[in-house]
Amino acid sequence: MSDYWKQRERPPMLEAKFIFDGYDSLRAFLDTVAEKSENADVIMNVSFGRDYASLVIYAGGESLSEGEQALAMDISGVYEQISGGKIINN
Repeated sequence: MSDYWKQRERPPMLEAKFIFDGYDSLRAFLDTVAEKSENADVIMNVSFGRDYASLVIYAGGESLSEGEQALAMDISGVYEQISGGKIINN
């Protein structure tokens, strides 16, 4: 799993917080994440503020599936693209 995501066992889930330089990059991230989530048929919890987004992917079964883990990695890649390769995540 990437440096962005923390895996929890009870309940099985992945969670991450992404920090952005401004609202425009946050908005682009959220739009892309929504599209990727819909395409992967994975529902996640999303909360955001002016310069951050917090995401939680809950396992659809008893453990995280390969698809749920792949989505998390895909989202990490989106973040790196939008943030220009800078790691500005805390």
